[in-house]
Amino acid sequence: MQTSLSTPLRFYPAYCFSLSPTHEAWARLTAVDVHALQERAGFEGQNLYFHLNHPIKWIRLVGVIVAIDEWPTRLVMLLDDSSGALVEVTCARPRPTLKAPVPDEHNLKDMISVKPTTGVTATGRTIDLDGIEIGTVVKVKGGVKTYRSERQMQLERIVIIRTTNEEAAAWAENTAFRRDILNIPWVVSEKDEERARRKAEGLDREKKAREDRKRRTQRAKLNSKLNTQEKNQKAQEERRHAAAEGKKTRRAEAICATTEKESAITEEAQCAILQHEQQRNEGAVGVDAEKQKRERDKRRREYERRLREQEYERLKGLKRDS
Repeated sequence: MQTSLSTPLRFYPAYCFSLSPTHEAWARLTAVDVHALQERAGFEGQNLYFHLNHPIKWIRLVGVIVAIDEWPTRLVMLLDDSSGALVEVTCARPRPTLKAPVPDEHNLKDMISVKPTTGVTATGRTIDLDGIEIGTVVKVKGGVKTYRSERQMQLERIVIIRTTNEEAAAWAENTAFRRDILNIPWVVSEKDEERARRKAEGLDREKKAREDRKRRTQRAKLNSKLNTQEKNQKAQEERRHAAAEGKKTRRAEAICATTEKESAITEEAQCAILQHEQQRNEGAVGVDAEKQKRERDKRRREYERRLREQEYERLKGLKRDS
């Protein structure tokens, strides 16, 4: 329960929270104190609350469990510490697992394993819930959150109190914490506040420098990757260009070879024709004019056929090279 003060409270900046006796400590509160915690502008969504001007994130409660609600993925315990209010303590839990099916048994209830005896905290820790039941006196620690406008505890640690002496010692700790810390407004000297500010600025500069180095490294990696891609693309283009030039060269060589071959064949045919003409002029006596005409026609057709074959072979070679 917060104490009413005549002088207004001063709320310090977040860089001063490291000097607070409550910020990173288990604040010994009661259920009434938990519901009375206040939120402040600028700290929404951080699960950070204030008692007077004390920043509180982690709390410890002592009480008896009066109800337990079990859900497939979470467990909700209702804690009564006799302060005049109740507070819900929540934690996640593993989903029920199915056993291997047993022959001749089709009852789903028999296939579901026993309820888990462990829970999972908001920070990912596994906690032992064995022995936790209605009527158990416990000491619980965790963070504060708001669910449907009601304060809750997110369980981080739980210990069963088994003796009256342990319970009395826990309540004595609560009383001393309230007397020495909670009931007294938090005060930070100007010197300490200035030192905390400079430390925070130094940390901010270091963080900014780390982020700058990280960005430069990422930029350098990206530029290197882009340069490598550009080089690879350029090399691929050069290889394609060289292949195209080589194909053109081979095609030109094939055309030249075909032309030379055609020239050789043409010269050979012309020589044969001249030889035949010479033989005819020298002494083809007794051959009538009709026979000579047929011979000339035959040679001419033979010559044209050979030319067509040569052209066909040339076109076939060009098609194969392309």
